[in-house]
Amino acid sequence: MNAVRIVLQILVPLAILGGGGFLAVRIAQAAKKPAVVDAPTPPTLVRTLVATAQDVTFTVATQGVVEPLRVAELSAEVPGRIVAVNPSLRAGALVAAGETLVTIDVADFEFAVAQQAAAVARAELRLAQERAEAEAALRAWRELEGDKPPDALVARLPQIRDAEGALTAAQAALQKAARDRQRTAVKAPFAGRVRSVAAEIGQMAQPGQRLAAIVDDPIVEVRLPVPVGEAAYVDLPLHDELPLGQGAPVAVTVEFAGAVHRWHGHVVRTEGEVDRRTRQLTVVARIEDARGSAAADGKAARPPLLVGQFVQASIQGRTFRGGVALPRAAMADAATVWIVDAENRLRRRPVDVLRAEAERVVLRAGVQPGERVLLSRIAAAEGMQVAVAEDGAGK
Repeated sequence: MNAVRIVLQILVPLAILGGGGFLAVRIAQAAKKPAVVDAPTPPTLVRTLVATAQDVTFTVATQGVVEPLRVAELSAEVPGRIVAVNPSLRAGALVAAGETLVTIDVADFEFAVAQQAAAVARAELRLAQERAEAEAALRAWRELEGDKPPDALVARLPQIRDAEGALTAAQAALQKAARDRQRTAVKAPFAGRVRSVAAEIGQMAQPGQRLAAIVDDPIVEVRLPVPVGEAAYVDLPLHDELPLGQGAPVAVTVEFAGAVHRWHGHVVRTEGEVDRRTRQLTVVARIEDARGSAAADGKAARPPLLVGQFVQASIQGRTFRGGVALPRAAMADAATVWIVDAENRLRRRPVDVLRAEAERVVLRAGVQPGERVLLSRIAAAEGMQVAVAEDGAGK
């Protein structure tokens, strides 16, 4: 009985497994095989830009340092003791044109003027005497000699010329003494800001001794280096200095105290050489409203454009008529773009690049207005079918 039970325990599972396998094979053989259908690959979805013709104005970005239009080194023209110094004569203070800044003791110069005035009076008296004596001598000559011409000594012509020369010299000396008296007041030659001071009350000043320095701060200049290649896009005065307002407009921006401020000026000249190291041409821009302004009528205060500040500048250049401007992403390489034709197929197109900028490329030729230019970065191939998501307009 035990043997029969063991045999049944082995055979029954085997029979079940065998039957199940047989049924699985029959089912598999009876099932129909699925049909294989080749589905078409959908075209790649891309973005395009519709090219438009427009007038493109170029700008040249550069940077530089603010410099004064002019600096006046004030010095003493006459010797003497300094008796007064203007309270405004302090570094950073503003002074007006013609304002007296330093006064030298005038007493000695007043005395010199009085002396020279007396010398002029004596010379005038001598000249009058010589002329009177000459008239008396001529009368006596006519009584004795009649119409015979007198010689020069009888007419006292040498004495009169000497007296006239003495009078001219005395008058010139008086004018010099008067000028020296005026020079005891050292005045500001123009409105500006005091840069440095070297004058104090009681100090003995000598001719040529430096007393102060003033910079013309309402008007400043900025030296802007421009690559020689970029000069083709800007009208630059290569020969003569231009009057203010006639040169190319320049926008200058400065970050000061956490805020960005902007000034506007114009190119006035270029320096007459190219830097040998950088191969750049230096363009000089002039800005007139550099002094700034206080807060008024709800407007925030505007700081001055200070000498020595580092600035960013943008020079407005020439305008190209009828150009096509494209984003940099539209360029397949340095001189090629992809055009999407009417059948939505890609066509490789060589182009003539007028100027490549940081954000855009301006084309002289190669793309016609109305054509669609590929913007998407894909593995493009000639004649490739694409699906256009939406056409954008050129800017």
